[in-house]
Amino acid sequence: MSPTAAPVSSDLGINMRATAEGFVHSFDGRWAPGATMRYRAPECEHSMLPATLGLGTTKQNNEEWAAHFKRLDGLVTNAKTTIHDYLAVPAELRAVCRTSLDGDTLVGPYHNDYVWFFTFDGTGQFVVSITEFVDSKAGATLLGKLNEAGLLQTH
Repeated sequence: MSPTAAPVSSDLGINMRATAEGFVHSFDGRWAPGATMRYRAPECEHSMLPATLGLGTTKQNNEEWAAHFKRLDGLVTNAKTTIHDYLAVPAELRAVCRTSLDGDTLVGPYHNDYVWFFTFDGTGQFVVSITEFVDSKAGATLLGKLNEAGLLQTH
């Protein structure tokens, strides 16, 4: 399946910003792995940090990332992403975005902070590399509660 591009501008920086904002806001509402795919190039690689997450430093392709994220499909709802900082260097096709996310789960409210490092294709419409830095304590707490409730195994 070919991704659908973010809105196009002749200004690379505008395209990069629209793609980055679209990507981070694709986590709004009900978490579903497919929502982010429209912003990813077919060759996109995604890694998650810090190492305390226990995911290693392996970069996942789109299929691997979607399979990893699928276990959370629909478990976070009413999510709202807030962008706190955004900095881009269009000449290098790179940007960094600091966000937070608040949402609901069956085991209580969820809050986490993220820093996203993006590398874009030459048009700025698609992300070719993502490094996601997440608050590992908040993530581990949520996963622990979901696992205790049996929601990760049955979902």
